[in-house]
Amino acid sequence: MAVKRDNNTNKWYYYGSYKVGNKTKQYKKRGFDRKQDAIKAEIQFKESLMNPGSTMTLSTMIDIYQEYSEKRIKESTYNNHRVEFNVWRNALGDKALRDITSEDIQDVLERLLTDKKYSTVNEYYMRLCVLMRYATKHEYITTNPCNKVDLKKDPNLHKEEMVFWTEEQFTKFINNVDSTIFHLLFSNQFYMGTRIGEALALQWKDLDFENNTITINKTWNDKLRKCTTPKTPNSYRQISMPQFLTNEYKALKSRLDVPDDSYIFGIDMPFSRSKVTKQLQNNVNALNKRLKDEDKIPMLRMHDLRHSSASYMINNMVTGGKVNFSVYDIAKRLGDELDTVLQVYAHWLPQADKDIVNFMDKNKNTWM
Repeated sequence: MAVKRDNNTNKWYYYGSYKVGNKTKQYKKRGFDRKQDAIKAEIQFKESLMNPGSTMTLSTMIDIYQEYSEKRIKESTYNNHRVEFNVWRNALGDKALRDITSEDIQDVLERLLTDKKYSTVNEYYMRLCVLMRYATKHEYITTNPCNKVDLKKDPNLHKEEMVFWTEEQFTKFINNVDSTIFHLLFSNQFYMGTRIGEALALQWKDLDFENNTITINKTWNDKLRKCTTPKTPNSYRQISMPQFLTNEYKALKSRLDVPDDSYIFGIDMPFSRSKVTKQLQNNVNALNKRLKDEDKIPMLRMHDLRHSSASYMINNMVTGGKVNFSVYDIAKRLGDELDTVLQVYAHWLPQADKDIVNFMDKNKNTWM
């Protein structure tokens, strides 16, 4: 039995090790206000280990799994998982692990579906599935209750259409953005298609004005207030800028006396996502106030500018019967897998397919 005070948080925690078969496992639980609380919690934890099938609660199992996973995943991912696990703590946390049934899980999911999107509830469900697989593999329980859960999407649920701007709409918007820095940021998002975290993490040293390229090798995490590794291995990339965007970056840099390791969009610290979102909304609202109803542009999220960039590229894959670039090229530019781009944007591809057929017809006529 061991408890200590965390000098950084001034809270107590317990830690130690135990054996499962021939394997030794470490355990730790933080966040206790008093030493005696940590001691009591460790005693309860050890009692649950002696007979996990009868006394261990779901909350304790979550603690064990999170301790295992903490050093195996990104910090931002760990924090997201913690939020998802808290949903299950609140719903079934005090229940003995072995007593949790498929019906219990199904009931929780059905309640969640009454006020949350299917995709969100599915994320919660998948997180529990991973936990239960771990618990089964390490013999905390003998059967996985998630195996008999049937989470189906409502067939009558209307899929939300993806919101995006056409090039014409974006041009109308960007011509009415007075702020130099936000004009550049929004232009970057439409023409480069970067994730907003990738854009906010950009430093001047990531730009190569001679070769007109931007190097993406990190992303800004608002919650952690620091840069982390990109979302996926494919997210590491070097992408070319159109000359007009390079010129806009150059113009801004010429007005600043800052080191190359400063952030482009914020200097010492990147803008927060909420600040960027508010600026986008203010610009859209200001523009639409001056326009007739039929000319107004839809309100977007920042991420929708990435969708707009994808739409812009897809709609220009084939022009005048000429193939300019492929879906693979678009995927590389977006930092996504080819399959991801095909799944997300498949409904936009038929028009490009028609253009390819037109190209074939025109090409065939030249030989007749």
